[in-house]
Amino acid sequence: MNLFRTIEAQFVKTYGCQVVAIGALALLSACGGQRTAEPNAAFSSMPPQAAPLESETQSFSGNRANYIISKLSGAYVVTDLVSNDHVAVVKNKKQLRFADVTVNLEIGDLVNQISFEQWRSIVDLYIAFFNRVPDADGLQYWLTKLKSGMSVEQIANSFYSSAIYFSAQTGYTAEMSNQDFVRIIYKNVLGRTGDLAPPDADVNYWAGELARGVSKGSMIQSMLNSARTFYADPTWKFVPQLLDGKLQAAQYFAINHGLTYVRSEDSILKTVAIAAAVLPGSITNALSLMPVKDITSNLASPPNVENLAGVCVPTAEKSWARGHLDEVYLWYKEIVEVPINAQLSPAEYFDSLLVRSKDKFSFTSPQATIDDYFQSGTSYSYGYSLQRQGTRLRVLFVEPGSPADRAGIKRGTTIAAVDNTSLAQPANEVQYAALYPSKVETHSFTIVEAGSSVSRTISMQSASLAKAPVLESKVLTDNGKKIGYLVFNDHIRTAEQALINSITSFREAGIDELVLDVRYNGGGYLYIADELAAMIGGSRTAGNIFETLIYNDKRPEMSAGATSWFYAYDTKNRPLPWLNLSRVFVLTSSRTCSASESIINGLSPFMDVILIGENTCGKPYGFRQTNNCGLAYFAIEFSGVNAVGKGDYVNGFAPKCQVPDDLEHLLGDMNEKRLAAAISYAKTGQCPAATSIYSPALPPVGPSERDPYPWRSIRLVQ
Repeated sequence: MNLFRTIEAQFVKTYGCQVVAIGALALLSACGGQRTAEPNAAFSSMPPQAAPLESETQSFSGNRANYIISKLSGAYVVTDLVSNDHVAVVKNKKQLRFADVTVNLEIGDLVNQISFEQWRSIVDLYIAFFNRVPDADGLQYWLTKLKSGMSVEQIANSFYSSAIYFSAQTGYTAEMSNQDFVRIIYKNVLGRTGDLAPPDADVNYWAGELARGVSKGSMIQSMLNSARTFYADPTWKFVPQLLDGKLQAAQYFAINHGLTYVRSEDSILKTVAIAAAVLPGSITNALSLMPVKDITSNLASPPNVENLAGVCVPTAEKSWARGHLDEVYLWYKEIVEVPINAQLSPAEYFDSLLVRSKDKFSFTSPQATIDDYFQSGTSYSYGYSLQRQGTRLRVLFVEPGSPADRAGIKRGTTIAAVDNTSLAQPANEVQYAALYPSKVETHSFTIVEAGSSVSRTISMQSASLAKAPVLESKVLTDNGKKIGYLVFNDHIRTAEQALINSITSFREAGIDELVLDVRYNGGGYLYIADELAAMIGGSRTAGNIFETLIYNDKRPEMSAGATSWFYAYDTKNRPLPWLNLSRVFVLTSSRTCSASESIINGLSPFMDVILIGENTCGKPYGFRQTNNCGLAYFAIEFSGVNAVGKGDYVNGFAPKCQVPDDLEHLLGDMNEKRLAAAISYAKTGQCPAATSIYSPALPPVGPSERDPYPWRSIRLVQ
């Protein structure tokens, strides 16, 4: 039987793959390569495999380099960088098919199920027998065989049979001597040819091993293990460097990217070229030959949306946003896919994916705006906070030293007109921009002071203002009792020292009661809430749990380490002052949100927390700020529970005493209705009679201006 028939018989016996007498390229194609019946040369002895079902493959019209693939939990995001308007979320597929290559979506998980030494042994065989990097489909086939019990020696024999069958391409023949076999291994695997060719003594040693019955697979592994010990040798260190380089190139091509060329010619020529481009100590040239641009992505790694971070083109930004939600969003399982629309900005696309039946809080904002506010409390404004009451747009409070303060505007003032246009109805876009400027601007305002019907016109220039997180802090006296009154408006970084100063002064004054006014506090940093709660609770809360955060089921490690205890020290490691009160009065409204609600919830198991005002907003959820391409993304990541596991307050906390806001009196005025109710309760132990405390009915609630600072209503983990 001639050579052709001998090898044909071996292939038919082993694989049931009938070889026919056709051209060299077709011979290479007939029994190797990709998991498809379509011919594809692979330089391996893997038989043809059934192609994935059509339902298991998702096709894309362009070359692989025109796309970015990001691995999510249970899905892949494929971003088209050319059309700039297409992002596909791929689920329940085994393969992605591009114009030039296929991407094997199973190889990564398979590699993670076996040891490094196991998959390296198969890559070594590809280099030894074919001097090429493996394609993903072929590598998957042999790793599956190895995992199911086939030995490396058996696989090496199959590779050798294929190598001698394709002798014109590999240099192996059935008649070659053991010495010739060893020399090819030295050339292919160790790069030792020409002046660096092995001496006859080395060749004869390994040939003798083969003659004694050592299998070719075992001999190759022994040679490689020996070569890998020469890292410190100044003469031969290039050999292990070359081996490592080819291994790395193979890992990038077949495992990290799961690549198999579609065209037979490419599978022969290009995988050989990639291996040949490896230099000792450098795979840069080899990587440049791979048909991908997102070279650092890795399908075998854990899901990582950060592969798309910083790619600031709209489609990539949308892909990142989709991936970010898939990883961190509390309700990621309930996201309804939204087709990518070229008219949707990344922020709009993010918003379109949110589960609005549960989530009214997630948002995006320019990163610079957010950073300025939460780090220093600065933003462009006139220094007032407004709320609509029917046809009147009224001032809730004024920042000290602000343009509004200098113009004589006070709590309760009505802004009747801006730039001579009436504000009896909710502001239009032009009016809104004048009321809430984003830069230094000058506008005219018609104002009516509380308790007056006389209007006057003023001019104000906006400025970049630093918020006063503690707006008011003083000790009131009622019937000989000292009452600390604290207006706390923002959980921002600069609040820490202001709160410490206030609590210290209350402690030194020996207050009997504390009224914490957070009616306008939408939240912010959770650590600020923890510090304030610890200072209020003192010894009652020391050493206890303030809040435990609960993340989605993809992040058990986050939930495991997410218990926050009542702090004993501030961020500069200084002991926090304590009040050691048995109760605290908290003035609330629908604007009392998030981190402010954490104070209420965290203190409730340890002391009497008496709410006066209106229901709080109901946000037991929080975020971490995540930035990408100039946008700050805030996706709900966690819910919070207190020391006794309570955290289900999505409808807000109901007050003990329902008292409407009183804009006819300044904050801190003992006649202001909510403060007066707290003082009355402190004396009598009950809510004051409605007839004595309630203001006349306010105008019915109607359309209002949108919140200019929606990002204030958050619970933020730093």
